[in-house]
Amino acid sequence: MEITEHENQPEEARQIANLLDGLPADGLDHKILQNLGDRVILKPLTRWNEAYKEFPRYVMEYLVSRYVQADDPVAGQAKIDRILTEHYAESAKKELIKSRIKEKGQYTLLGQFSVRLDQSRDHYWADVPALGDNTVRVAPKILEQYGDVLLTSGAWGTLEIEYDGTYEIKGKKFPFYVRGFTPLQYTRLDVDDFIAKRPLFSDAEWVDLLIQSIGFNPTKFDHRVKMLMLLRLVPFVEANYNLIELGPRETGKTYTFRNTSNRAFVVSGGKATPATLFYNKGTRKLGVIGLKHLVFFDEVANTSFDDGEASISVLKDYMQTGKFSRGDQEFSAQCSIVLGGNIDTNLEAKQPEGRYRHLFEPLPEELQDPAFLDRIHAYLPGWEMPKIRPENYATGYGFLTDYLAEIFAELRRRNFQTHVNAWVDMGAMTGRNQDAIKKTAAGLLKLLHPHRTPDDLTEQEITPIVEIAVEMRKRTTDQLAKVLPTEFSQVDYTYKLKKSG
Repeated sequence: MEITEHENQPEEARQIANLLDGLPADGLDHKILQNLGDRVILKPLTRWNEAYKEFPRYVMEYLVSRYVQADDPVAGQAKIDRILTEHYAESAKKELIKSRIKEKGQYTLLGQFSVRLDQSRDHYWADVPALGDNTVRVAPKILEQYGDVLLTSGAWGTLEIEYDGTYEIKGKKFPFYVRGFTPLQYTRLDVDDFIAKRPLFSDAEWVDLLIQSIGFNPTKFDHRVKMLMLLRLVPFVEANYNLIELGPRETGKTYTFRNTSNRAFVVSGGKATPATLFYNKGTRKLGVIGLKHLVFFDEVANTSFDDGEASISVLKDYMQTGKFSRGDQEFSAQCSIVLGGNIDTNLEAKQPEGRYRHLFEPLPEELQDPAFLDRIHAYLPGWEMPKIRPENYATGYGFLTDYLAEIFAELRRRNFQTHVNAWVDMGAMTGRNQDAIKKTAAGLLKLLHPHRTPDDLTEQEITPIVEIAVEMRKRTTDQLAKVLPTEFSQVDYTYKLKKSG
């Protein structure tokens, strides 16, 4: 199977030069390709085949970046078709795949897998969904190279799997063995280089580049909508960030959270149990909140929280402290929580229908707890977001999704609340309101001005960011005032810039 890391730098440079010749010299795509050519992709190239919807966008973009040339895409697309036809199988075909591995002795499989440590057996096991097996042995060299990602978020890639029917532990056979692994991910990552590229673009150009990178056409949206789209990205770059977005259907919520990073996990309705979210006492395995950077509760109105009040109580405590307890154990995590759902909207007026007593009403009743809702740092007005149609998809160049996801992961480790503290005096605001505004502002600063320090940040840059951060938190407490007016009706959001003027 021919999936290897691309290392032909001269050929890559030649292809970029050819593409530049075909672009207007004063256009944004020319500027993007000229300065970022080794980490961007022409976004429409990944949408040629509707049959690949089950693949995360970052997987398809990786394959396209390796095999498809923008000036002659057909041959590369055919090659990807062949690779996926021969080596990808959904979990429904797991018995067929296991049979092929047994009969041939080895098999190359394209899919995702993760690794866990089985303490009772002092053994590492791989979980390979395509085989329906979570006790697959894994080669030590794979753990040495990719252990950090496999033991946390897992990864997509090509797996060389062998069959050895003689291997057993305490009389039980474990015949499958992952001998080799090639990740489908960008490996030439340098966050400082990414930050160094930011001054090459104007503020408007950088915003448009980010919008194209998450799959949308920036020319179709006004600045306000673009900022709301970027607000969706704050949970990716700011740890322990709590966001809610309620709006009409088909505005790109699920698309964004499902496709931006493999470190995000989407809970699509159904039951959310303490075992899946936090910690499974039976298997002694952390849940998604302990493993992922972001958990998105899609269609949250249809989500039932198993164990009712207990689950909500643990989640509420986690959203405040970043810690959760299960039994006699306490865990810390940095996972951000995003609640997404629908609210009946007057599309022409871009406002929720007037029948709602408050704008948390579409949530499940158990979530309409003021103490829980007060943990939300920002309420994004999804009713302002336009319906996303095919003509609104990106047509130009944007960062490779996997590259941008890794950058976001690195930015998470950087503290930009120091920028906010240096610039903003929040007066008599409560500590919880200050924390919410600081986290929203810090996240937007990382996205829009990652190159700035507290000293060289400007008033023109910080002002609109603080304004939107205040607005998003104020919407939360304004709605809480309708739920519990005695506590939230007199919230003070007065602030001033320390360095203004």
